Amino acid sequence: MIDQSILKEYNDFRGDASLHTMCPAPSMNLHFSQLGIVTACCFNRTQVMGVYPKNSLEEIWRSDVANKMREELQSGHFPSGCEKCREQIISRDFGGSHANFYSQQAKHFAVKRAQENVSGESINFPMKLEFNIHNNCNLQCVMCHGLASSSIRLHREGLPAMPNPYDETFVEQLKPFLPYVVETDFMGGEPFMIGAYQRIWEAISEVNPKIKTCILTNATILNDSIKALLERFNCWIHISIDSFKKTTYEKIRRGASFEKVMENAAYFNVLMKSRGLSLVWRYCPMRLNWEEIPETVSYCTEEGIKLFFNQVDSPIHLSLTTLPVDELQKVVETLKAQEPVLPASPLATENLRNYRELIHRLSGYLEQENRSNALHSRLQASEAVVNQYTSERENSLNKRNKSDALNEQFSHVFRGYFINRLNIEQAHQTNTKVDESALKVLSTSQKLVLEKTQDIPFEHFLEVYLKELVRVVSGIWGVTKVHDRSIFGIIDEFISRISPSDVLTKKEIMELSLLKTYEETAFVKSAEDLDVWLEDVKQLT
Repeated sequence: MIDQSILKEYNDFRGDASLHTMCPAPSMNLHFSQLGIVTACCFNRTQVMGVYPKNSLEEIWRSDVANKMREELQSGHFPSGCEKCREQIISRDFGGSHANFYSQQAKHFAVKRAQENVSGESINFPMKLEFNIHNNCNLQCVMCHGLASSSIRLHREGLPAMPNPYDETFVEQLKPFLPYVVETDFMGGEPFMIGAYQRIWEAISEVNPKIKTCILTNATILNDSIKALLERFNCWIHISIDSFKKTTYEKIRRGASFEKVMENAAYFNVLMKSRGLSLVWRYCPMRLNWEEIPETVSYCTEEGIKLFFNQVDSPIHLSLTTLPVDELQKVVETLKAQEPVLPASPLATENLRNYRELIHRLSGYLEQENRSNALHSRLQASEAVVNQYTSERENSLNKRNKSDALNEQFSHVFRGYFINRLNIEQAHQTNTKVDESALKVLSTSQKLVLEKTQDIPFEHFLEVYLKELVRVVSGIWGVTKVHDRSIFGIIDEFISRISPSDVLTKKEIMELSLLKTYEETAFVKSAEDLDVWLEDVKQLT
């Protein structure tokens, strides 16, 4: 249980304790994610309410998992999978928690329903629908990964395209929900590249065009067809953009043209103003762009743009929250000293409030307890993400042969181990307290790798190890120098040449430095280079 004094502060911050729940998300929201998996929000990936098309939308909304979550939250407990919000509330980061976010939305949406005279039966339907159903995307942003970008999955991770189970039947099952929905959110991937979204938007325009439909786009794609469709429903455009300066922008948003994005953003800005709304920029504050934040606040306010700041916990080497305390202290002090002076307006007030909230959030990570809590949250979140995409769930939607399924299982356990180890090594590097429970998570994941792979030949073990290491380091640690897609073919050739004399123990490979191994193997030009690397490793073991 959360301390009663903190709970009172939390409820005071929310402004209304009458919600009678720690978080209303399971009672008001459905989050549709890849492979048909449906949860209450984007953070809790442990409590799966259902999987489409195995379960219908009606079954998912009224599932036992959903009802149990509602009961636990109403009794003052956070269910399994809600650790991130729980830790934020304990550390008094109320504004940064999604539990508060959904609390504010629940109150606002209830008012909207009353204003629009939605019938009493609406209580039996969600007020909000969130769609993050496919990773189709044309960019390879440095802070992103293959689950959110098909380009990264193909080029940086060397993996096949992900299946998309959301078909015409799914759209038909949505239609009975739409009269009662107040808001929908569409994420990606890049929404304007996802065909299923086009069909859902058509349904919204037919059934309930009043729904506020938030579309989070990278603003690289805009044509006459999209412009015509947006005229048919109540869209609210949010743009993922992390700099208004060409060099920084293109360093982060790999594959985008700064000029084209700014041209499209200008169109969206005019469109939103014509509807009495503000265009929204969603900014990822990182080590690469934090110094530009004060200028960005001024720029957005001058252009009539709302500026929101995302929470960037991963990749851990690009995140501000994982900086050593002395370096993070300098970031906080600099941002405080450089707070923009803006002409008075409601928009300026909101943008400054978001700016100060960002500083407050970053300041929280100066405290050792909060840094340790954040480490635990990352470990738990990473485990949930890895578990969500196991071969069992993917196989149920995309039949694959036994060999592929086995390789996916091996990749799965390596992925969990690498994520845990990178997080804990980073914590040690920045003098963040690592307690016994975190070390136990790492030890358990290492044992699981050795247990699951004990019967496979060394060369198969090394193949999966190297490929998964390349994928995880670039996506979870975060790199600005990116390996070439050809590395996966080079690894295959290298593995085919391994002789019995090359064999090491699996434990010896597991003890190698992850980042050093990535640097030594991810950028090689040939299989011969990996032969040399393996010889060097043998000399050192």
